[in-house]
Amino acid sequence: MKIALQQPFGKWVVFILVAFFFVSCKKNTPDPEPEPEPIVRTTDQKIRDSIYYYYKLYSIWEEKSIPKYELPSEFTDKYNSASSVLNALKGMTPAYANYAQYGGVYDRFSFIDGLNGYNINATAKLKMDRNDGYGLYISMGTVDSKVARPVIYFIEGGSPADKAGLKRSDMVTAINGETDFTVAINCDASGCKPVDPNALNNMRNRVANALEGGGLQLALLRQDGTTYNVSLSYGSYTIDPIYQDSVYEYATKNVGYFALSSFEEIERNNYNQQRVDASFKTFEDKRIEDLVVDLRYNTGGYVDAAVYIANKIAGKKVPERNLMVTYICNAYMERTQKGTNGMFRDTYFSQTSTLNLRKVYFLVSEKTASAAEMLINVLKPYMNVQIIATGTHTYGKPVGFFEQIIEDRVSFWPASFQLKNADDFADYWDGLVADKPNVNDYIFLPTGDTQETMLETALEDAVPGSTKKTSARVRASQHARMSLGGAVNALPERGLLKN
Repeated sequence: MKIALQQPFGKWVVFILVAFFFVSCKKNTPDPEPEPEPIVRTTDQKIRDSIYYYYKLYSIWEEKSIPKYELPSEFTDKYNSASSVLNALKGMTPAYANYAQYGGVYDRFSFIDGLNGYNINATAKLKMDRNDGYGLYISMGTVDSKVARPVIYFIEGGSPADKAGLKRSDMVTAINGETDFTVAINCDASGCKPVDPNALNNMRNRVANALEGGGLQLALLRQDGTTYNVSLSYGSYTIDPIYQDSVYEYATKNVGYFALSSFEEIERNNYNQQRVDASFKTFEDKRIEDLVVDLRYNTGGYVDAAVYIANKIAGKKVPERNLMVTYICNAYMERTQKGTNGMFRDTYFSQTSTLNLRKVYFLVSEKTASAAEMLINVLKPYMNVQIIATGTHTYGKPVGFFEQIIEDRVSFWPASFQLKNADDFADYWDGLVADKPNVNDYIFLPTGDTQETMLETALEDAVPGSTKKTSARVRASQHARMSLGGAVNALPERGLLKN
């Protein structure tokens, strides 16, 4: 019995010793480190991260050019601003020697704008639907062989300058009470030059600064010798892109003229749609056989507006459902946006006018870009198109954008698609080449004047002999009348936009 009592006691001793051993070991194990606090990114950091993220997601160059990071901050923390992040990303796109002045890479187009006062360390670029200022664009032009002064070369429709009755070719004689706005020049067979280049630069700067002021009092001189004065207020205005539409009637045919400064939004029978419809209804009623489309001051706009106008111009010349344009984009966008209902689905012609044009003339400059180039490019496979240019080509912007809002602080527009016409042509990176190059933009005549050199060139081709008698006087005077030093203030930059 004693032996029987001793056996469980021994077991309990062993159990206690083992338990003591494990408890002792557990006490010697260090306490685990607390989980690190999550790092909270600042708004500026999140904006920079998003610039990388959306560029990688949307850019047409992302697959071969932009490295993938698990955390955007691995890339973006090297830079101190949203602009510097975007510039670094653009710098990774493929090299293109013809863009040496823009960094030598293809992407000279993607951009950001600040919202709600956010500073992006860059100048805002995009102006669509509305613009700010006076809508008044000025160059320096010769009065005679001895003097040059400011000359209006373009008035934007709907602007304060447009509503006040200012016209292209009007010369500025006084600004805000100051009358010293002439520069001495010397002219010879090769052209005209300022006697003092610094004096010309100073004059240009004075005019440019005045155009940024809150109010503008102008004294002006028309080409017929009449004078007038206006007061303008700087402000925001809705753009009226059709700044001239006319029909020139000749014995053998009628020729239409359609001057368009931008491709503003056309939808749900809005004002822009009504204006376009009214212009083309007149062209139909007058049975025009040729059309001159003036895009020399058109820097772009909405893709859908360009499609709408392309259909109007094509009319009966292009059969219904013929391919107009195909979108080129990256793999992600192909997968998500190229379907039947996708934003980047193929676009086909639709006969929305009764025009059956023999020829379409496009008046262009090196500022003609984006949606304006798209319009020309999609019509070329089907119509007799002639490009008349101030230089040798248009701007060269075959890519387009849609907006991505970031943190309610930044409007980001990465170049996300390229447009290809029915002939598979999309690579007009250096612009569309002119059929008739180096035609003078004669700013000393009003818009739509048949003696103005670019319009005259188109009309002379459309109706041979129609302009010879009327233009002899102008040709003689043009030798002494010329622009000097280019535009004082540049046209607003637009784009090729999907809305």
